Amino acid sequence: MENVKNIQDIDIESKSKLTRSVGFADIFFMSFGGQAPFLSMLTYATAALILTLFFSPIVLIIGTLVVLINGAGVYYLSRKHDEAGGYFNYAYKSLSHRFGFETGWLYLFYSLLYAGGYITGSIFVLTYVVSPYIVIPPLVAFLIVFIPTGAFLLLGIRPSSKYAVFSASLELVVLVGVIAAGFYGAHFLVYNPFTSIPSPAIIFLGILFAIGIPTGYGAITPVSGEVKNAKRNVGKAAILVIIIGGTLEALVLYSLVDYGIATHSFSALVSSNLPVITIVDKIAGPIALPLLLFAAINDGILGSLAFLTAFSRNLYAMSERGVINKALSKLHSKRGTPVIAGIITLIAAAIILMPVLIFVNAFVIFLALGSIAGLGNLMVHLTANFSLFKENLVRAQRRIRELGIGVLGIIVSGFVFIYSLLTSDTYVIELVLGFIILGFIILEMLDVHQYVKAHTEINS
Repeated sequence: MENVKNIQDIDIESKSKLTRSVGFADIFFMSFGGQAPFLSMLTYATAALILTLFFSPIVLIIGTLVVLINGAGVYYLSRKHDEAGGYFNYAYKSLSHRFGFETGWLYLFYSLLYAGGYITGSIFVLTYVVSPYIVIPPLVAFLIVFIPTGAFLLLGIRPSSKYAVFSASLELVVLVGVIAAGFYGAHFLVYNPFTSIPSPAIIFLGILFAIGIPTGYGAITPVSGEVKNAKRNVGKAAILVIIIGGTLEALVLYSLVDYGIATHSFSALVSSNLPVITIVDKIAGPIALPLLLFAAINDGILGSLAFLTAFSRNLYAMSERGVINKALSKLHSKRGTPVIAGIITLIAAAIILMPVLIFVNAFVIFLALGSIAGLGNLMVHLTANFSLFKENLVRAQRRIRELGIGVLGIIVSGFVFIYSLLTSDTYVIELVLGFIILGFIILEMLDVHQYVKAHTEINS
């Protein structure tokens, strides 16, 4: 990455620290937006619905509780470490510098692919809902989402968080409106989801999809260095967004299933290509099109912005600690944002997405990136749980609760990760393992470079 030193004509200066300029509400809504509620309903919740049918809202609640275990680990770690970098920083300080690099490397992989997944999911919904009226080329739809995302990323965390507060609040209102409309369409008759319980194997498969919904909390720990009172606010936001986001999604799904049962159209709705869009279209009627357009574009921007911001702050933290080139930690002289890291982030996203959008359907890309990023997510949280476990294991006065959460998180994340590996497509496994191996190779090359540099200085 030495070539980043040649970037010129950018008003930057090397500052040592980011400015703490955002509060609890800002990071809560950034995290909620990082969940991309509508796109999560379209994919993860829809998969759970098709698998477990009437029991699917309960599966979403169980999935939320599983995610809450990892969220609890993040909560305790964020109370100890308030620097930028999040998961990289936890492993770097709690495990080892080498483990820190590998965790940071994995986080780059996970966050970039999650952001790409949200962008391509947004592209698919956008082009799908307007297809009866106009044909939008995928690359044009990409620019509709990517340009505002990139602008907010380069402007910095404060403008981004203000946008997140506004737009995520609107989406929160929309979700509540969908819940109310679903119950209204069902004449406020409620069904018992426990009347038909699937087999344990089917339930577990549904949970695997459900845990992909409340994932936005994973995007806020890397921005800890810009959060006021981070040791209190980051962990609290992570826990609340998991509970509120997961519960809301379960209620939305329950209301949609309830509507389908009450109108005797459940079987037809579930068998359609996109059940959630079909049900929303029936409930919302003439306002369905603008509602779906808003949700698609808004989720694409919010979800990708949260994870691309996290990607750039992870780069910044790795650079600041000297793990990668120091130039990446230089900040803009006026806005105080890691501008070079931000530019590299946007270039990486464009390089990954634009070529494949020319040849592959956006929904296929969305599913592929989501699957791969999901494995990265599990590995990153596995290292976070190990960090929490080790911190309390070596501490003279151990905190039993934190130690227990660390052990439970390791067991749950490890089990889900192994099961996911066994059930994933071969190309997904090869990409994930290949990226891990590439990280080790880069780490060895960096070690050799430092060794040669040190001995050259001694000999001279």
